[in-house]
Amino acid sequence: MEAGIVTINYAYEQDDVIIYPDLIKVKVALDNGDILGIETTGYLNNHETRNIDKTNIISKEEAEKLANENLEIESTRLSIIPTEFETEIFCWELKGKAQDRDFLLYVNAKTGKVEDILVIIQTENGTLTQ
Repeated sequence: MEAGIVTINYAYEQDDVIIYPDLIKVKVALDNGDILGIETTGYLNNHETRNIDKTNIISKEEAEKLANENLEIESTRLSIIPTEFETEIFCWELKGKAQDRDFLLYVNAKTGKVEDILVIIQTENGTLTQ
């Protein structure tokens, strides 16, 4: 991370579903607001209108029940996440806190399987996930 620069992520949304594979990243100078860089590879390689089938998915409440009981859920929304195999998974994204740490939990909307857990880290230069 570069000092004095913030990276802002923009994600496409379709039918109230956030589409993370289409992410665009913009680097902005904190001192004057100049655009220093833009990463559009995800959007250019992946963007298309998706056929999002919301039938036969687990409910928001069912997804929330699958979270660790110590996770204090702040928000839940539908999302599509990329995989390391260049595929996509339709998920419920649960944002919450546990033990004074922020988390994102991704629960497969069709199967109820926990697909990914990310720790959100707040830094002086912005927000990171690991």
